[in-house]
This record gives sequence, C-alpha cells and structure tokens, in this order.
Amino acid sequence: MEISIDSRSVNNPESTMFFALKGNNHDGHDYITGLYERGVRSFVVSEKRKEFEALEAKFYVVDDVLKALQTYARTHREKMKAEVVAITGSNGKTIVKEWLYQLLSDDFAVYRSPRSYNSQVGVPLSLYGIEESTEIALIEAGISRKGEMVRLESMIRPDVCIFTHLGDAHGENFASLQEKLAEKAVLFRYCHAIVGREGEALSYIASVADKQAQVILWGEGDGVAVKSRTLGVTDKGRRVELTYKGNVFQINIPFPDEASYENCMNAVCVLLMKGIAPERIAEKVSRLQPIAMRMEIKEGINRCVLINDYYNSDSASFHLALNTLTMQDKAKSRTVVLSDFVDTGSDKDALYREIAEMLEKAGVTLFIGIGEDLMKHKSYFGMKARFYPDTDRFLRLEDREAFRDQVILIKGARKFRFEFIAGFLQQQSHNTILEVDMDAMVANLNYFRSLVPEGTKLAVMVKAFSYGSGSGEVAGLLQYQGVDYLMVAFADEGVALRADGIDIPIAVMNPQPEAFDNMIEFNLEPEIYSLDILKAFDRTLMKHGIRNYPVHLKLNTGMNRSGLDPEDMPALFEFFAQPRRVVIRSVFSHLAGSDETVHDEFTKQQIDLFIEMTGQIQEHFDYKIMRHILNSAGIERFTQYSFDMVRLGIGLHGISAVGAALTPVSTFKTYIASIRNVKAHETVGYGRKGIVGQDSRIAVVPVGYADGLNRRLSNGAGEMLVKGLRVPIIGNICMDTCMLDITGTDIQVGDEVEIFGKHIPVTELAEKLGTIPYEVLTGVAHRVKRVYFKE
Repeated sequence: MEISIDSRSVNNPESTMFFALKGNNHDGHDYITGLYERGVRSFVVSEKRKEFEALEAKFYVVDDVLKALQTYARTHREKMKAEVVAITGSNGKTIVKEWLYQLLSDDFAVYRSPRSYNSQVGVPLSLYGIEESTEIALIEAGISRKGEMVRLESMIRPDVCIFTHLGDAHGENFASLQEKLAEKAVLFRYCHAIVGREGEALSYIASVADKQAQVILWGEGDGVAVKSRTLGVTDKGRRVELTYKGNVFQINIPFPDEASYENCMNAVCVLLMKGIAPERIAEKVSRLQPIAMRMEIKEGINRCVLINDYYNSDSASFHLALNTLTMQDKAKSRTVVLSDFVDTGSDKDALYREIAEMLEKAGVTLFIGIGEDLMKHKSYFGMKARFYPDTDRFLRLEDREAFRDQVILIKGARKFRFEFIAGFLQQQSHNTILEVDMDAMVANLNYFRSLVPEGTKLAVMVKAFSYGSGSGEVAGLLQYQGVDYLMVAFADEGVALRADGIDIPIAVMNPQPEAFDNMIEFNLEPEIYSLDILKAFDRTLMKHGIRNYPVHLKLNTGMNRSGLDPEDMPALFEFFAQPRRVVIRSVFSHLAGSDETVHDEFTKQQIDLFIEMTGQIQEHFDYKIMRHILNSAGIERFTQYSFDMVRLGIGLHGISAVGAALTPVSTFKTYIASIRNVKAHETVGYGRKGIVGQDSRIAVVPVGYADGLNRRLSNGAGEMLVKGLRVPIIGNICMDTCMLDITGTDIQVGDEVEIFGKHIPVTELAEKLGTIPYEVLTGVAHRVKRVYFKE
C-alpha cells in the first residue's frame, strides 16, 4: 500500500491510501471525488461529506488526519529492522544526510528521506519509504516551534542522532537559542549514540539524553572521541588530520568552507562508529559531491544569470547561497540582492557586520539591501551598494536595463516577496519552456559513476547545446561535480564554454583546420580522426611555438564513420618517429551498437580490435596513454571494458539502455492559453484535418513546430499531459500553436501542459515518431527558454 497526501502525486491509484490533510490554503477532502474517479479506493478523513456516500471506497474517519498519518508511519517504522540515523539542527541537515548516503552506500543498503522531508508531514512520508531490505535509514528532523519534536521523536525513534548546528534559522517562535536547543534535544532522549561537534550545545544534549548513550564528539579539545585539526585550506578543499582510538590519519575534504568541514566531520564520525577503516574513509571523503540547494538558476535580462533562493533567511544559509554564486560564470560581475533577516534572534549589529564581511570575501561588486534593518546598517557595506525600505520601492526606482552581464543572487525572507524582483530581472519570453532538473542530472551522473571502477575518468558530452539542455549551464554543473572532460562537436562550442568560465579539459570531436588557432588560444584538445588532420595540427603548433599539446586519437573499429584503421598504424608510427609537437592524451573508438543485444558479438569484436590496436600504440610511447570506448549504453552493458575513461552522453539526460530507473532531466512544458467550444462535425486547424464528432472543448497551447514540436504528432498521433490526464492533439500542429481536445475534463486556461518529461517520457515520443530520443531533445528550438532548478 502506498500513501499520499497530494492528489497530484498519485501514480498507482488502486494501491494508494490518501490522507486528506487540511492546511491554511487547502483541504484534502476537496480532492477525494477526483481521486476516486482516478481509481483511489482508500481514504483517511476527518469528515465524511455527503458527496462521499455514493463512493464505493473505504473511508477511515479519524479526529486528526495528521496524527493518523504519523501513527501509521510510526507503526511502519517499528516493523522495520533498519538502523535509523536521525539528523537535526538549524542548518546542514540535508547536506549531512546526502553525504552520509554517498559515504555509506557502497557498504550498506541505505535509504534516505527524500528532498528535505523533515516536518510534521514530511517525516511520516520519509519513514514510510523504509523497506525490509534497508540496513540504514537516514531521516531529517526539523522543527519550527515548541512541542513539535516530541511527535517527531515518537515516530522516528532513532538509534543514532546527529546534531549539526545551532543557528538562527526558524528562531522566531522561540524565546532564545537555549529554548530552541532544548526542543531539539528531545530527539536524543532515547537514542543509543550521539554525534556532533564539541561545545555547549552537545554538552547540554548529552546531559538530557539516556546516560547509556555513546557520545561521539569531534573537535580540537582533549576530551573528544575524534580529534580533528585543519592542516591547510585552499580554494580546492581542506586537509584535516584526525585522531581516533589512537589511530592518526588524514582526509582531504573537497570543499574549503567551514560549513562543509562541519557537515563532513559529522558524517565521518558515523563511518568511524560503523567500523569503516580510516583509509577507506579518506578515499570516500575525497570523492564527496556537492549537494544541490533549494534554488533556481535562471536566465536573466541582458545576459545576466539569476540565482533565486527564497527558502531560508539566516547567515548560514546565506553563506551556502554565496558559495553557489561564486560557482557561476567568472567573467560576469557578482551582485547580491538581500532582504532583512526577520526570523533570527541574533544581535543585528554583529549579524550585518558578518554579512558584509562575507560579501567582501565572495568578491561581490554590487550589493542591494532591502529592509529597514539593512538601511540602518548600510555603513557596514564598503562595496558599491544601494538600499531600499521594501521591495515595492526597489521595483519603482531601479533601472531594469542597468543590470547587464551579472550573476545576481536574490536571497530574501518570504515576506519581502522577492519573486517580484526575480520576475523583474528574468528574461521575458513566451511561457513555453524546457525545464532542466539539475538534481536529476546529478543523480543520473552519480548512477553512471557508480557503475565504473574507482579511478576511471569520466568524460561527458555537451555537444549540440548539451542535447538541448543548454551547454553553459550544464557544463558549469558538470565542472562543479568534478567530471574529468567535457566533449563538444565543434571548436566554437568549446570557445563559448571557455567564455562561460569553464576551465576543465574540453575535447573537440570535429576539429576543422580553420579553427586550429582558436583551439590553441582557448586550450581545446582536438580529437584526431585522420593522419592529415594530425599533421596539420602539428604544423599549427609549430607555428605557435607550442610543444606537448594533448590530442585524442580516434580509431575506427567498425563504426566506419571516421578514425584510423589498422592499416594506418605503420604510417602513424612513422610520423612519431620524429619529435612532434603533439602528445597523445588518449586513444578511443566508438561502439556502433552497444545498446542492442543483437549486436553484442559485433560489439565484442570492436572491443577486441580496440585492445589490439591500442596495445600496438602504447608499445611505441614511453608515457601512459588513456583508453576509452564506452558510451552511455556501453557503461551500463559492458562495464568490464571501462579502461581508463568512459564517455557519458544521453544517459546523463535520463535515458537508460537497460531500463534503469534514471530520472528524466528535461521537461518540455507550456500552458493552456485559451479554450473554445466547437460544435459537432466542425473542424479545427489548417487543412480542416481536425474533425470533431461531438460538441467539444478545444484548448489552444502556445507551442508549435517552430518550437520543436514535430508536426507528425498532429491529428491524434501525439498527446500532452494536463492535470494528470493525457489529452490528444487535434488538427494540424501550427508554427507557433497547436490544439488539444479537452472534452469531458475540467481543464482551465492557465493549466500547465507537459509535452514530454516525467509523465510522458521522451523515449515514448521518439518511438511514436520513429526516431531516437537524441533527435527529440536536440529538436527543442533555441527560442524556447531553458529554466534550471535545484531543490
């Protein structure tokens, strides 16, 4: 049985129990009739309305639906054998949880709560996800007022508790930090082990917890279980020496900031407690990946990039948002729009002085403060700055066109309505968009990473506008995720990435002689597919006086598109008999049919030939040459041939050759622009191809073949998803619009429409069109706005 509190998230109606929660702006009881029509037959309600009487379903009537949900989750948790690790604190809960998942998943069956499900509603949903096979469950616990933690603790009943940090976030409902700490400490009262940084907060928690609980403190003091000492900090990371049970070892945390240090150490203590060897911990920590934050990265006006973050309003979350700001295009200046911190109990003088120092360190060139408190403390901000008492004044007085070539962080408390500032600065276009889920992209990336042996390098294809998702934005994410190579089709794509601040190696798959100079200037590495191209590039290097320039040698093992053949080997070795300006960084080949089992014998023949040819090549050179042949399908189906590097392409975007549960990255969506009633036997659209057989409701949506909607989906061949319903395209698709038959639905103007995405897979669309997902994804026109978001 599945449980749901959101009518939109019901995927298996027959096996779903719906809890009709009531909130300030919604009532779950209002959706029961619609859910019944979709097949749901089990409901937990606090009122049995008259319209429910005719429904042949099970209704469980309770006084409090939320309490019933929590009881249901508590019962489920008690049945599970998993060790439950609970994480609480003002900041860092999600990061510690996600890093623990990364660090433990190789050794245990680990489940972690989705997103940041840590509230009175989120925790029961999280607990219900624990399965019988789960060995370790990582659960966040967040509170915003007194009396909440006792309900969370009774559900979670944690075995291990981690305390991350005591800060000002969500402090408005507590008289003091001590009062908030006392509330959080309730989670620890029956646990078996306590983890956290030495200090007054952990001392208090230990004093109120079970005296039998193991207390694992870390820090620099003499009485801690894990003694830590920072040996050095660079912009690449932090080197830390740890002492635990007499063993001294070092770890390299791939993030330099104090918050990452604290979060990582909390996770490391759990690994030590689990008995994982120090050398393995060090190796695991070195591979930690950054965690996406609750923010959207969008295209702004005049080549600006907007980072919209309205989730939290305290100095710690602001510090994390600044980290994201510094990750963006280095060629653009940095601007911060910040509101007053309204839900903290901190001393305001100290708080805003700290904020000003953080801005200086982050290299912010323009600061815009909004709120009475920031206006009072404006003398602390030494950079170029402007201040406004409220958002309305900002919107009236700021010149929209003055914002150019900037990365703009918009960070504010909800009451300041900063979504209006985001709208003010966002690039305007029609509301047909391609939504790119950066979290899904990271998840898919990590899936493929998990398949290949440790130490195998990863190259990612970002050609063709990164399969339609946007090259610069995707490349920036991949660079931050630590991939080893990016690969583009043509030199101008690589030049554009360099202009966007991408500084990791970039290989060009189709290097043209006229682009050689540009490639050298922007440090782009050519993929050499013929001896003529090799000789021409070497001559260009001689002209520039450059030696030891890396190239990638392409071998033809059966694709028969391009590359050196076996009979070219003698000429290749003859060329290198003399000193040359190029060095071979890697040799590679393309598999012709790795995604289909029918071609497996041929694929293995290709790999055997590749091994033979690369063996011959390596014998002629006294330096190590990397080898790579696996594409996305190859990574999944022939992992044993990962060699030194693999190349990830379509898999990054959620397409699996083996049916793995990857997450779709791109959602092509629009909205209902208008609705009209059409009488029976009338026609719709050009050529009068759309004939209605009955009185019908026809919706117009602003997407057409100029946006990349294939015209072969006209006249019922294609469908779109609106309010959970698939509705057919009627009539011929026009250049900028198309029509949907929404007869018999309650679809209204403004409703969101999915063309492809999480509910209509791009693979399904490709199959209907008799093509491949690549064509569908890359066919989305550049005029369609790309919107990038992170949780």
